Amino acid sequence: MKDNLIHTAINEILKEHKVDAFWEDLIMQGIDGMIKLNYKGHTQEFYVEVKRELREYQLPNIFKLKEEYYPIMVIAEKLFPKIKNTLVEQGIAYIEMDGNINIEADNILLKVEGKRKKYLQQEKYGRAFTKAGLKALLLFLTNENDINDTYREIAKNAGIAHGNVKLILAGLIEEGFALQLNEKELKLTNKEQLLQKWITAYNEKLKPALKVGNFKFNNPHDVLEWKNINLKKNQTHWGGEPAGNVYTKFLQPEYLTLYTDEKKADLIKNYRLIPDPDGNVIVYKKFWKEREPHKNVVPPVIAYADLLATGKKRCIETAQKIYEQLIENTFLQNT
Repeated sequence: MKDNLIHTAINEILKEHKVDAFWEDLIMQGIDGMIKLNYKGHTQEFYVEVKRELREYQLPNIFKLKEEYYPIMVIAEKLFPKIKNTLVEQGIAYIEMDGNINIEADNILLKVEGKRKKYLQQEKYGRAFTKAGLKALLLFLTNENDINDTYREIAKNAGIAHGNVKLILAGLIEEGFALQLNEKELKLTNKEQLLQKWITAYNEKLKPALKVGNFKFNNPHDVLEWKNINLKKNQTHWGGEPAGNVYTKFLQPEYLTLYTDEKKADLIKNYRLIPDPDGNVIVYKKFWKEREPHKNVVPPVIAYADLLATGKKRCIETAQKIYEQLIENTFLQNT
């Protein structure tokens, strides 16, 4: 796959713009190679990372590589708009297989958007990654032993129909994310890959369906005093940037994300909110059952997914801290 992407980038995409490119394999940790570009009499070399799709959870590693290897370029089959914006903001060059290019260095400037239209097949999601499946997977990601509860208990705790559970578990086994130990017992496997696939599917499929709307505070000062707002216990929780602040103390929120099962009218009344399509208070329906009473933030896995989806460097760095402190050392420790 990587060889095909490199070949296409050099011999098709860059050639189309009269750029001569030469590839060199490198034996260096985390780097696939180096590309040397000759364009309009100027020469520039880039360290290169090659990906089929660059996802939010992979950005912290790209940022680390940039600190050690500079300038750096990403060659990818598919880049989502928010990720492309992040790469541009961080001064990371990219070439995408639909012909989009952003190369900005001392000697070369080449920007192309939407030149080629090679439509790529989107990632396929199996039975375990339906909207109901994503709710059940959150249950397993936060309470791993729950995978061996009865179908009825899983359905109740995940908030899904009983009939979905068997299909979801079968889907996990089919995709290599669960292992049948015996007639009654399952064990999650490939947990890191499962987590990352859940994050991608959650942000693409489930989260948009949960959105209630954007709001602003009637009193603008409340934005600065968000920590002093008394959220309804077990009903409303901080997500996204506020959750990142609560978990790590590393991030000053710009947007305030809430997950709630309060009615919209009660939400507006209780927190003095005004509907506003451009408001910086973003509300989603709560879709999990609380295991820790009176906790006013979402589970770490949701905070991690929310922060990665922003595409903002500070948020991604905060997400990485949550991953290292609250996910890697708990859920993934027995992988």
